[in-house]
Amino acid sequence: MALDAVRKKIDEIDGRIIRLIAERQVLAGDMARLKFRDGIPIRDPGQREHVLERAFERAVETKVDPVSVQKIFGILVEMSEERQQECMGDGNLP
Repeated sequence: MALDAVRKKIDEIDGRIIRLIAERQVLAGDMARLKFRDGIPIRDPGQREHVLERAFERAVETKVDPVSVQKIFGILVEMSEERQQECMGDGNLP
């Protein structure tokens, strides 16, 4: 396969990743409304730890660098928390 073809495939994957992140952010907004309704705080250290552990384990299973994957998921959790804060009127997102 030519270099340009590989780059094109990677670009397509990157697009899918971004669409999945956008979908995750929509769900974070849904989560904010549910948490607000039920009086649950945005930050849940236990859930955060669960997400990071699960990401680590899945990365190990698929032979991807688990430390890097865990860092990426840490960023995703932070983005989710920021979106939830914004939905509750406490954030600084557009």
